[in-house]
Amino acid sequence: MSSIVPISKKLSQKLLNLDIDEGVRIESIKTRKKMYINKRTSGCFVLEIINKDSTDMSEIRFCSDIIDIHNLIDNIFGKEYSVTIY
Repeated sequence: MSSIVPISKKLSQKLLNLDIDEGVRIESIKTRKKMYINKRTSGCFVLEIINKDSTDMSEIRFCSDIIDIHNLIDNIFGKEYSVTIY
């Protein structure tokens, strides 16, 4: 019997094991937003949030806690988004 692992748990595992030369891209066509997540050598995460509406605004945030990152993802994207590891 196979088990299904929720995407948030998979994402948490990937973020915790992220190397400094890797990253995660989260995007939603519905909200027209993208988020790029990278890990610094200090262990802190850098998040770039891009709003692709008429303003094309970009915001940089720093997070040290995975839970804060998940809360931010839920607030920005809801439950409809794609995740790409690069």
